[in-house]
This record gives sequence, C-alpha cells and structure tokens, in this order.
Amino acid sequence: MRVAAGRYEGIFLGSVDGKGRISIPAAFRDVIQQNAGDRRVVFMPSRSDKDCLDCFDSAGMARIDAAHAERFPADEISEEEEEARFGTFGLAHNQGYEETGRCVIPEELREIAEIDALVLFVGGGSRGFQVWNPDLFLQYNKRPIFDKLVRNKLKKARAK
Repeated sequence: MRVAAGRYEGIFLGSVDGKGRISIPAAFRDVIQQNAGDRRVVFMPSRSDKDCLDCFDSAGMARIDAAHAERFPADEISEEEEEARFGTFGLAHNQGYEETGRCVIPEELREIAEIDALVLFVGGGSRGFQVWNPDLFLQYNKRPIFDKLVRNKLKKARAK
C-alpha cells in the first residue's frame, strides 16, 4: 500500500504480545518519519469518546497544541481550556518505537480500548490514526465495505 504525503491511509491488522507490544505498520512509520522526523507516537483515549485510541506523531501533537493556543487567550486559563488541555495532554502517552515499529501500548490504555490479542490500525488522513480492538470496530462501524474488509483480515489472522 502506498503512502500519500503526510497522511495516514489504510487499515492494518496486527497482533499484541504478552507484554502489550504492537508493531506500527510500516506505511504509518513512513508517515511518522516524514511528518515528525522521529520514532515516536502519542497514544490517547479517543477524543470523540469511542472505544479506541487516537494516535498522533509529534508534529500532529504540536498542531493540536497550537490549535488550543489559538482558541484560548494566552493571559488566563479558563476552566474550558483546562478541561480541553487536560483531556488531550493529560491522557496522552508519548512512546518511542524500534526500527521495526515495535512499541508498547500502556496497559491502562489497552484496558480503556479493550485491546488484547489483535489490534486494528485505521488511517485518519492528516489527523493521525486510530487503534482499535477489531471486534469493537466492527460493532461501531456502519459501512459494509469496512465490515467485509475487517472480517476478511480477522478470518485470515485467526486461521493461522
């Protein structure tokens, strides 16, 4: 699968080992390197309250921080800003990963997203990507083409 400049595209199924390690898909690692020039990914509970994790590269987090700064006045911190910032940055986990893409999703985040043996990576364009328990994605998703695609990936993975 080809990677468009700076955008996370595609759906990939991966496994989670006993230590909570995953391998970020190579296509997504290429985008992280292109966007941020490092080997770091930020995991956080979904900002839209879905049962998944939102994931961003360092440059994406900088854009989110800049959007907060633009939205709120610099000379005072309102309760609304505090809630927005804590909800974004207080729940974020910045993780490094190996050249092969292997990294750990912190246990508390795996619990929130109910991630166990398998993990589904879903591209979100320039807005990062999401990490799902594949079965929860199937419950949430309403598009037949995604349903068929993910079920086929799961069937192949579970047949191994």
